[in-house]
Amino acid sequence: MPNLAKFRDLGLSEMMIECLRKKGFEEPTPIQAKAIPFLLTKDKDLIGKAQTGTGKTGAFGIPLIEKVIPQSKKIQALILVPTRELAIQVTEEISSFAEEQKTSIVAVYGGQPIERQISRLHRGVDIVVGTPGRIIDHLERKTLDISKVSYVVLDEADEMLNMGFVEDIERILQTAPKNRRTVLFSATMPSHIERLAKNYMHDYEIISVASDQISKSNIQQIYFEVSQADKFEALFRIIDVEESFYGMVFCRTKVDADEIAHKLFNRGCRAEALHGDLSQGQREKVLQKFRSKQITTLVATDVAARGIDIDNLTHVINFSLPQDPESYVHRIGRTGRAGKSGIAITLITPSEYRKLISLQRIANTKITKQKVPNVAEVIDSKKQRIRNSLQEIINAGDFNDLDSIAQEILNENPDPKIVLSALLKLAFKDELNAKNYSEIDDIGAYKKNKDFYYDDRGMSGYRPIGEQDKRGYVDRKGTARLFIAKGRNDRMDPRKLVEFIERETGVNQRFIDDVKVMDSFSFFAVPFEMAEKVLHTFQAQSGGKKSLVSRAKKK
Repeated sequence: MPNLAKFRDLGLSEMMIECLRKKGFEEPTPIQAKAIPFLLTKDKDLIGKAQTGTGKTGAFGIPLIEKVIPQSKKIQALILVPTRELAIQVTEEISSFAEEQKTSIVAVYGGQPIERQISRLHRGVDIVVGTPGRIIDHLERKTLDISKVSYVVLDEADEMLNMGFVEDIERILQTAPKNRRTVLFSATMPSHIERLAKNYMHDYEIISVASDQISKSNIQQIYFEVSQADKFEALFRIIDVEESFYGMVFCRTKVDADEIAHKLFNRGCRAEALHGDLSQGQREKVLQKFRSKQITTLVATDVAARGIDIDNLTHVINFSLPQDPESYVHRIGRTGRAGKSGIAITLITPSEYRKLISLQRIANTKITKQKVPNVAEVIDSKKQRIRNSLQEIINAGDFNDLDSIAQEILNENPDPKIVLSALLKLAFKDELNAKNYSEIDDIGAYKKNKDFYYDDRGMSGYRPIGEQDKRGYVDRKGTARLFIAKGRNDRMDPRKLVEFIERETGVNQRFIDDVKVMDSFSFFAVPFEMAEKVLHTFQAQSGGKKSLVSRAKKK
């Protein structure tokens, strides 16, 4: 049983101590050790600076749960985060700190029907976690009342400001009560963070935590660049090519964890998922199977993986790019322990390349690019493993009890090559069949003679050299450029336009790219197979009039 004396020394309630014990926490991280007692005992605003490591959500989430009065019928804390994925992640983790209480926590973000969020807010909420844009939407609709908020938390503040949320954040802070406490967490302290603190924070202190150091020498850090559609196939090959894979696969959501684990299991991998929907009993059962190597691949979300301490992992795979450098450091630190070597692999799509570069810079690490093993390499590896296993059995000589049946088979089939081939077929069935593997697009070949670009929204991709500005272009990966009759005059910016398109069509905003917003119209691009859906949806809404969206014309 973990010793939680150091958590108890921070002034936490016994109810919270018991909750942390169940979650498998052992001792506070540096930022938690400083921020938790500060927020529990002082009445000042706080800036927490922690570049790497883990625990920022716990650093503000634990004291919030201790301070908030459950079921008060008013919103007492507002937490702003840059992305929907982080909103879900933060909500899940803070909810896990409130298991013994009746604190109501809800996430609001773009891409989810706003009516569902309105209904949930109407029933009464204690803590709201949301992205700035969706919080503004609710404030404008008067479906969110933050007039009684006691705490406003800005998580990943530097990232939010880098994404262009400055005006939204300032508006939210202006709307919140002046006597609130403001808590700001940031990996860096650029000038715009300092200006925000000066203008909207009162008497505040800065808590700074030194960067945790990764033992990079014994962890090989690599990344593979593949299309989103090829990510699972790449993951399967990475696992299948290894002689003795024993590792964790990290993804963002519970749904992803379940889906990936199920698909791996169906392909013959000993894999299971670990996420927040599992009961404590189910969680312990999965972890015991993983520790005993009954399963060798654990597919987990960051929140669910907290408190897991398992040695001898050969691999950590980031199926989804971590939200921040801290998560990356925490994830890969699970391999390469006790002086042993380990491999950390990150799968990215071309549009995530810039985020990977930023992650390397902030985490002060180097991640090397490699190619996904091809089918021939995977099969050759499996053949070598079969040869090695057979040789071990031959060397051990532990098969004398089978001499008689072996002789009988050879008497009936005198060619030993045919007999051995048949036995291999019986033992391994179609495991060595190349048709078991799907093709993976060669991103490197695709990028040849292409320009890498960044658009106004910070998204990225590839276009043929000399064709960056042609309207109506459809590339060989199937990207269609579309026109929409909405622009700045309609209070649209790139972010709001993307959210509008996603809300109206159901097309996930990660597929909406190359956004250009003009005064009275805009352009955007979507994968070709989704373009027809977008066009059809807006045509159906037009009621016989000219549709808002049409194919962009070439220059």
